[in-house]
Amino acid sequence: MDRYSRLLKRIRTSSAFGAVKASLEGKRLIFTVTTGRSGTALLSALLSLVPGVASLHEPDPNFALVMRRAQTNRALALKFMAYEKLVAVAGFKEPVYCETSHLFCKGFFEPTLDLGILPELILLKRDRRKVAKSLFELNTIPGRTPLALIYYLKPDDPSIFLPVEGWSRLNDYQLCYWYCLEIEKRMEVYERALLERGGRCYRLRFEELVTPDGAAGLLERLFSLPRESVERLKEPLAKLLERPINAKKEIKVRRLKEELPSETLAELEREVEELVGFKGVEWE
Repeated sequence: MDRYSRLLKRIRTSSAFGAVKASLEGKRLIFTVTTGRSGTALLSALLSLVPGVASLHEPDPNFALVMRRAQTNRALALKFMAYEKLVAVAGFKEPVYCETSHLFCKGFFEPTLDLGILPELILLKRDRRKVAKSLFELNTIPGRTPLALIYYLKPDDPSIFLPVEGWSRLNDYQLCYWYCLEIEKRMEVYERALLERGGRCYRLRFEELVTPDGAAGLLERLFSLPRESVERLKEPLAKLLERPINAKKEIKVRRLKEELPSETLAELEREVEELVGFKGVEWE
């Protein structure tokens, strides 16, 4: 039995974790699988409009504290979920807990299942090129820049589904695009894993999220709200959607169109897709 398995057994048989798990009985836990730069802060605000829902974006204890180290230390991710995150979740009185951080899908989904917790997942998908462009212009380049190492995966992390040999030869934009493909692969894998266990997943496109009808439709699907309740929510939804989205224009330090001609982007993207043998998730 390896270190991770021994730790898992110790946690699952402990009275302390048993009490935490018991307090989670009947509570819905909803997390996201998404790239970031995809409307997660907006999604959290929308979910918070529903009574009985505790909706948070990137609350403490924050996955960012351990995400990078957890890529090479699965036991750390397991301890974080068992001793910190789930303890915090159990402290909320609301019957539904939603957290829209894009970090949950970066090493914390599997330990959650191992602990016997079956979360629900919102698969939030935004156009890959738009996300890659945003990351590039913020200079958060996976595997290269300091901030990206805290929040994003890189092609040689042990848990990666789409590894790239000699990935350092990829340019900055290609690394951003690779990251988008990796997260979409996780959408595919995690959706299948959850459905096989009888869990629930909700596919959501960014374009749906930013319209009153699309946002209302998501709330209806998630919470089985009666039609009259959905209609009452449309006005506050519309007001919320009028607020500026987290564009971070003031801290963008690069301009993609100035560094790479638009006609070359498709070629660069195709090269990455061929390297990893995956062209992304396409929903009907």
